[in-house]
Amino acid sequence: MTDPDGPVTWRAAPAPLRALARWITIVQLVGYTTSLVFVWHTTRLAPAGVAARYRGDSAEAGPDAGAMQFPKSFAEMLTITHTHLLGMAVIFALSGIGVALCTWPSERWRRLLIAEPFGALLVSFAAMWLMRYVDSRFSWLLEASSSLVALTFYVQSCLILRELARVERGGRAQGA
Repeated sequence: MTDPDGPVTWRAAPAPLRALARWITIVQLVGYTTSLVFVWHTTRLAPAGVAARYRGDSAEAGPDAGAMQFPKSFAEMLTITHTHLLGMAVIFALSGIGVALCTWPSERWRRLLIAEPFGALLVSFAAMWLMRYVDSRFSWLLEASSSLVALTFYVQSCLILRELARVERGGRAQGA
């Protein structure tokens, strides 16, 4: 896939592997964006909505409050944590490999972009459990860490698609 003396990059990858990477990235973008639309629909992306989704809401909310939400059970929390952590680990492993094969930004930034979502995922799920069982104000931490995960994912995806496009055009894969 590369000259033994040179770095492994998208430029050195065979065209079918680059096509696979492009389509994986596009499908992940559609899937991740769909999940964010679902979160917006169920929580309005607001800490109070997130807390109500996991802790339940008060019957005193009034008739205009919408459907009543019940607290997530311990089993539901385990299921949510298990499925999301494993699934998102795969998503970020794939996007991390894609970023690792990019020649821009610098290696230091690429390492940060590869590691950040894994750390933020752990913080997000810790915050989700703390919000559910300790204090609803942990919804702010959940929202902040999840926002950072989303931002990083979109940056990763843009870098990968940008680099793949440059390689396909035969232009420079490096630089801004």
